[in-house]
Amino acid sequence: METVLKILENTYLALYVIVFLVAIIRFPLYKNTPLKYLPIIFFFTIATEYGGYFTKYDYLVINQVIFNIYYLIHFLFFFYVFMEIIDDKRFKKYIKIGIGIFLIIFLSDLIFTNIYENSFARTYIAGAGILVLCIILYYINILQSSLVLVIKNDLLFWVSVGLFLFYIGYIPIKIIKTWFYKPDNFFELLILIQSSLVTIMYLFFLTGFLWMKKRS
Repeated sequence: METVLKILENTYLALYVIVFLVAIIRFPLYKNTPLKYLPIIFFFTIATEYGGYFTKYDYLVINQVIFNIYYLIHFLFFFYVFMEIIDDKRFKKYIKIGIGIFLIIFLSDLIFTNIYENSFARTYIAGAGILVLCIILYYINILQSSLVLVIKNDLLFWVSVGLFLFYIGYIPIKIIKTWFYKPDNFFELLILIQSSLVTIMYLFFLTGFLWMKKRS
């Protein structure tokens, strides 16, 4: 299993870079949409993941701070994207409430959890859950519009599918890893599933960039 994990880890680390480069090449096609900041998020993801990968053994404090800050930026960006794309006022209100809840939980972690030593697990789980809700609202919004006819060429659709599949699968894994950790074969299986989910997510991202057509 260790060999498979290593292969998957190297695969998704490579995909981070590939998707980032493709995002830059295809930037003119989505530069006028809320996703225009996506290359920055991808770059921050690369910096976070590679930084975490190379510091996890020697600089645990730096590693933890990097990821805790990343959670805030990552989730707020995608909340913003879905807020901008969805035109249903009720759905926008739900997302605003979700953002408020997320920020309250983040501030709570910031006050009561040591940012240098502990993961902001509650912030992550709340952000992931609210993002899943945003994606569901986005799908409902699509079904109520003409966009459903050209959905395969829409970048956000592919990005949302990747995010949805990842977080639906990873939320329970994150809970188990955080509060029920045991160094056994089951835990190794969870890590294997996690790596697979990351790989699948980025393959959907890549598909979106390759299939997309320009939208204003």
